Amino acid sequence: MSHSLQSPIAILSDIHGNLEALEAVLEALEADGIKHLIHLGDLVGYNANPRECLEILRRRKALSILGNHDLGVVDPRSSEGFNVLAHEALLYSQEQLSPEDRRYLENLPRTEIIEERFLFCHGTPENIDSYILNVFQAKRVFNLIRRRHPAVRICFHGHTHIQRLWVRDQRGKVSASSAVYSSVILDDQVTYLINPGSVGQPRQQDNRARYLLFDPHRGIIKFKAVPYDIKKAQKKILDARLPEYLALRLQEGV
Repeated sequence: MSHSLQSPIAILSDIHGNLEALEAVLEALEADGIKHLIHLGDLVGYNANPRECLEILRRRKALSILGNHDLGVVDPRSSEGFNVLAHEALLYSQEQLSPEDRRYLENLPRTEIIEERFLFCHGTPENIDSYILNVFQAKRVFNLIRRRHPAVRICFHGHTHIQRLWVRDQRGKVSASSAVYSSVILDDQVTYLINPGSVGQPRQQDNRARYLLFDPHRGIIKFKAVPYDIKKAQKKILDARLPEYLALRLQEGV
């Protein structure tokens, strides 16, 4: 997996301990015959089943990238800037995980480059905490990739919990594509920043679990969304005495 991509592949991000959402995505992948997974970080936080989600990815030998919440578990100093909700959920995750789970998180890479063309990270290639939410942030990351990784044409990232496709054309113009609800044929002459959205806490005013299918041989991506048992996930959050808003926001998809 570290040397080449199997085709096709599922790219997931920000599972955040939401077992119901992850199981729904895996069921959809099985129906589509997709076996290989890459996760772009944040296995833990917000929801009630961090240990179970971590175990599923480890068992499936998924390539996983370190997220800022994952880092917060193994290095609490890194989470000092978290808001109260995120911090409470992080403390819960720390209690749930075994020493072996922590070692797994400690050993996750911050970035991964495959076949010299595909770069995988959580926030941006240089910062686990940075967001790509607007055109200025996207331009900065495109410029960074051109300087440091000139062979890379596609960077997959997470962190924002929003499905998004940023494009830098041959003239250097950067824009966000509107084609996030359909299949997209990628152009070899164009550079892309691609966010698969969040499995466990989507923030698109749509409460379905989000992910992405990628066929590297044909150069095609497809943004996907599947419903899951939100009520069950909410009950687990409340039973764990996590903040009520963490349960409420799942229904609203925010």
